[in-house]
Amino acid sequence: MDSTTAKKLPQMSLNDARSVIWPFRDLKGQAIGPLFDKGLLSLQDLGFAIRQAYDWRVREAARTVLLHALTQESPESENAPGPLNVVAVERRSFSERRQLIIAYLEGIILGGVSVPLLIFSIWYFIHDMTSNRERSFDIPLSTPRDIIVLIIAMLILVLGIAAPYIFFKLLERLVLDRLDEKLKLYRKGQLGEDCVLNVMYSVLDGRWWLFPNMELPGRRLGDLDFVLVGPHGMWSFEVKAYTGEYRNTGEHWEKCYGGKWHTVRKSPTRQARRNAAELGQLLSTNGIKQWVNSVVIWANPESTVSLSNPSCDVWMLDQLSQHLKALSDERPIPQTQIAQIVEVLKKIHQDDEDI
Repeated sequence: MDSTTAKKLPQMSLNDARSVIWPFRDLKGQAIGPLFDKGLLSLQDLGFAIRQAYDWRVREAARTVLLHALTQESPESENAPGPLNVVAVERRSFSERRQLIIAYLEGIILGGVSVPLLIFSIWYFIHDMTSNRERSFDIPLSTPRDIIVLIIAMLILVLGIAAPYIFFKLLERLVLDRLDEKLKLYRKGQLGEDCVLNVMYSVLDGRWWLFPNMELPGRRLGDLDFVLVGPHGMWSFEVKAYTGEYRNTGEHWEKCYGGKWHTVRKSPTRQARRNAAELGQLLSTNGIKQWVNSVVIWANPESTVSLSNPSCDVWMLDQLSQHLKALSDERPIPQTQIAQIVEVLKKIHQDDEDI
């Protein structure tokens, strides 16, 4: 090995690199190795750390893990089926559209309030200056009544100046904070879907077809987060990145608020089963009989959930890789069946994008 090659090799061992703490985003404070194994960090994330991290240890660790991942050789590389087939469209996902709507709504609210107040302030100032040109500003203070009137006038002036600030604070607390909270939830949902996609990329190969953000014809209840078709069946995945503490029994879900449990209005398992049923019905109308498995993926590692006989499978994000690898144990379906299903789903995706 020559000196030039030696300089290109990482100076940190793989074990040491995997134990270095990740400093960015919501994953801050966790070791790089486990995050990468779970699919929470992608190759692009490691590349970003190499370029942007302030700590040289983070840069070197990211470089070591990235180099190790890129140089792994498969013993069946010559016959490998290639990477996962992902059929994506250019339109925004349901979560992205919701985020955009909320951002527009916040802009409309702020603009709708600020602009009239600004116009009124300018008008009032000009009108007041015009009407007071010949008015005397001498205020007699010879009696207690005059002093009281002056104090009241000053209070009114202070309140008039403070009124816009108070109004905007109330608006922020009553309206904008709630919109911001919804915006954060949709962003967490988008991050959860990105993490799931990273894991699927790392585990599944070219025998599988993945359709993200599938919108069924005539359906206005949101999209199907992921539809997976391959040699061992078909799955509809509903990704949830909820925050907080949850528990489940069958299709009943509850969340803990202030030490008390409250029913969750939209059951994730019921939603997942409905999505799978509608997808199966769609295939049936196209002459294809195929069972669609329904799965909820719990994509927020910081959220806790206890399960008791859920009505469909619920997979934790940190176990997603193992679950996906276990799909090869399911009963195989004919390649002709896969081709028919993929053709129908591609047509739906294309028709939806053209609308």
